[in-house]
Amino acid sequence: LQLKQYEEDEAGAYMQIEVYTAGLEQNVHDVINDFAELRRNDELENVNYLFVTDKEKKLRYGVGLDNLLVFDFNKTLKDNIERTPEKFKPIVATDHDAIDDVVQKFQEYDLNSMPVVDKEGVLLGRITSDDIYDIINEQATDQMYHLAGVNDDAEEDEDIFKAGKARAIWLSVNLLTAIAASLVIGMFEETLQSIVALAILMPIVASMGGNAGTQSLTVVVRQLALGDIAKHDAFRTIKKEVILSLANGLFFAIIMGIIASVWFDKGMLGVVIALSMVINLLSAGFFGSMVPLLLKKLDVDPAIGSTVILTTVTDVVGFFSFLGLATLILL
Repeated sequence: LQLKQYEEDEAGAYMQIEVYTAGLEQNVHDVINDFAELRRNDELENVNYLFVTDKEKKLRYGVGLDNLLVFDFNKTLKDNIERTPEKFKPIVATDHDAIDDVVQKFQEYDLNSMPVVDKEGVLLGRITSDDIYDIINEQATDQMYHLAGVNDDAEEDEDIFKAGKARAIWLSVNLLTAIAASLVIGMFEETLQSIVALAILMPIVASMGGNAGTQSLTVVVRQLALGDIAKHDAFRTIKKEVILSLANGLFFAIIMGIIASVWFDKGMLGVVIALSMVINLLSAGFFGSMVPLLLKKLDVDPAIGSTVILTTVTDVVGFFSFLGLATLILL
């Protein structure tokens, strides 16, 4: 069996073809002796399960070594297993299954190893928890790079120009979004000239919205990566993040409203920043959860581009709501 025939995102690419197997009709005593011989010769490593196959080499059962030791040694595997066959039904992966689905099964069922079969059910190999740990670690690294707008392959390359080019792409996108936020500010030039205090308070509104959105974004992206969010959970996820952001928005709006009122001795200025903070944090929670879910639905990695999109939204909403309310209320 050639592992190179599989794509890098398929289970078959990660399986080990060295497995501990036995036939249904084999005597338990003989199976244990065979296993002991294999271990003495260092022909098997990190073995937790015996995979039981039929005459056609199709996988039938998976028996933990702890269960094997309490079997009746004088009977066959079939005789022992068929007392409680459901107990030994293995959780399996096919060789062309997506590796992300396999990772999810390992986490869901707390597995040490998983047999891999072909479409006919013939045992091909196994994937161990060590393999899955490496995959999870690699995925976590990729997510961190993507959230920062950095290409992981380019960063691991020693070519400085290649890494710089990869970073420049997302910095260029960020520049365009920053210009969009600046255009919003430019719409209220006369308001800013009339009330200088607005320029002092603007970064607070944008910063609070950005941080609140990043919190929602990080939580949702991680849950999507772990498979904790199903399609029917999308509305519940958005609802939760919106409620949390609204609660935080109300809390910090009161605090910042009082501070602004005392700081600049203008009670209505405190009202303006309080209202804009509620609006911005509410939108941050909504878009922070909705953007990665939308990208996932479009088959785009949620970690890629989410940060840039979210930053633009929170900046534009924050500046527009703050300066717009100031224009309506204070002028």
